[in-house]
Amino acid sequence: MNERITSVTAYTTLDFVEGAAVGPDWTEAGAGVLNVSVPDDDPERVELQFELDDVDRDRLPLHAERVDLTPEQARAVASDLVREADRIEGGGEDED
Repeated sequence: MNERITSVTAYTTLDFVEGAAVGPDWTEAGAGVLNVSVPDDDPERVELQFELDDVDRDRLPLHAERVDLTPEQARAVASDLVREADRIEGGGEDED
């Protein structure tokens, strides 16, 4: 990434992940950064950040997306991520 809004350090959750921004008639895909943290100034929320690499983007200005989650919401997302990862590793069978 040439310029970046999201800091990438040794503590960054995923400093390289494939992602995409999707519009009504376009998609811009590429590498990005995904991070999960608890901000020092607001320890009541979990912050989920995603930023696409700005090198190959034509439609989007430099920006990052952020979702603020309560601890309960963060656990729900984590649970769904584990369930879906287990489905992939288990051959795609839905256990529900």
